[in-house]
Amino acid sequence: MPYAPWQSIAMDFITELAVSEGCDQLWVIIDRFTKMAHFIPLEKERKTAADLAVIFAREIWKHHGLPADIVSDRDSRFTSETWKEFLRLPEIRPRMSTAFHPQTDTQTERLNQTIEAYLRVFVNTEQDDWRRLLPMAEFAYNNSATVVNGMSPFYANYGFHPVAGGATVTEPLNPASTVYAHWIQAIHNEAWKGLEEAQERMRRYTDPERKKPPAYQVGDLVMLSGRNIRTRRPTKKLDHKNHGPFQIEKVISPLAVRLTLPRKWKIHNVFHVSLLEPY
Repeated sequence: MPYAPWQSIAMDFITELAVSEGCDQLWVIIDRFTKMAHFIPLEKERKTAADLAVIFAREIWKHHGLPADIVSDRDSRFTSETWKEFLRLPEIRPRMSTAFHPQTDTQTERLNQTIEAYLRVFVNTEQDDWRRLLPMAEFAYNNSATVVNGMSPFYANYGFHPVAGGATVTEPLNPASTVYAHWIQAIHNEAWKGLEEAQERMRRYTDPERKKPPAYQVGDLVMLSGRNIRTRRPTKKLDHKNHGPFQIEKVISPLAVRLTLPRKWKIHNVFHVSLLEPY
């Protein structure tokens, strides 16, 4: 659970977009506490990890400071040595998904659908004006109430709604800094309470359908689901359903373990327990 604004963020890419003002990708970064997000277009030539580090400083760090951790998938740019070094220096903890378990990054996956739905309605026939629409899309999203806590990301982050156009009537704020600080703290407490209730609600609906995973230990042998494993055999339908047995090298958490895989396998070796069966 994130405990304050912009302490824990999630990020993902929307790729294969039509070229708009030299850009064909969108970098989506969201604060897991307030749900505030930034939509950053990426130029065709600027997609390396080094480019992302510069863009991150320009678009996120200068506004919100450095986060304590970053949740992401295993995109090649995020697993590169350049990006790892960029996070290591300010001691930002990378929290990348386990192999073949995109649920880790559901936050941005869901937001990506929202962005695409917005742009789908407003883009022109050639779909080459989406970059021009991004500021309005970002403002509309951040100024709309979320289901999680019933308040907008703007309000959860700043304690007020920015003017969206036309005359607005606002209550005067008490100039005393202590009162304002107390008010902001109350907003953050309310946001945290909403997040906690939403998490409990999801757990209540999801957990009854789940079986409790085995208590794996280092040295245990397990079979790995072949659902996401590509082999050289001609057809997937007649291939093995499970591969192994493989030995557990390290128990990362009750839900994730690291396996000792063959050297020729070019995949990440940390897996969610839902992909494993005791041997």
